[in-house]
Parts: sequence; structure tokens; C-alpha cells
Amino acid sequence: MFNIKKILLLLFFISTSLIGHKIPGMTLTSKLIDENKIEIKGFNKRSQKLLDGNKIKLFSQVNNRVLFEGYLNKGYLETKIPKEPYMIFMYVGEQDVVIEGLAPKSGYGGIYASKTNRAFKYTLGLSLFFIFMSLIQIAKKAIKV
Repeated sequence: MFNIKKILLLLFFISTSLIGHKIPGMTLTSKLIDENKIEIKGFNKRSQKLLDGNKIKLFSQVNNRVLFEGYLNKGYLETKIPKEPYMIFMYVGEQDVVIEGLAPKSGYGGIYASKTNRAFKYTLGLSLFFIFMSLIQIAKKAIKV
């Protein structure tokens, strides 16, 4: 019975660490305005207030260089769509909100793979590894008793 409590407590802490990287309420959206322009909108989901003055950066998914840097003006920012896949970062305090950028209507020049879920997959794999190792340690202690 005591081991089940330990396992449940361990699963609780791991699940909170997986969810803990999102800022509650801060949302970043992007929509296509023109063939080569996007509108980036940042707002608080709960109060529907638009964010003002938050730093926005567009990072290349190919080589992680900064493609564009600007600030939200009354919750909005318009910019040209980069010619390669990109991620949109909005800085909120010491945290950041990240979404994948929209592709132009004509598409990108080359073939690029999406890297959106890479961090989640790595974190999930490591978490499952540590759960497995914990279960082995619990089983070893139970056998010794």
C-alpha cells in the first residue's frame, strides 16, 4: 500500500513538470493577412486584454537564427512571412510562448521537417525512463525485505 502512494506521488510530480512550462492565460496567434504578410496577436486568454510591448522574435527552424525581431503594438504586429520554416516566440517576463509560424501560400522553397513536438517527445522519453528506474528500485527494496 505504501509503495502505491510513492508511485502515485512520483507520477503527480512528473506530470506537473511536463505541464509546468506553459504560462496560463498568455496566448499567441498568427493569421495570414496577405500572400506574404502575417499578423501576430498576443493576448491574455482570461481577460481578453491585448498585450502591449512584448518582444516578438521569429526564429528559423533550419539553423536557429533570428529572422525578425519586433514588439507588439496594442496587441498586434504585422510582418512579412520568412522564406523558410520558423517559430514565433513571445517573451513574457522570464518565460516565453512559442507557436509554429504559418507558411506562405506558395509554400517554402525547399522541403523542411517540423520540429514542434521534439521537446515534448524528449521530455516524455526521459520521464518514462526515470519512472521505469524508480519502479526497478522499488522492486529491489521490496525483494530485500
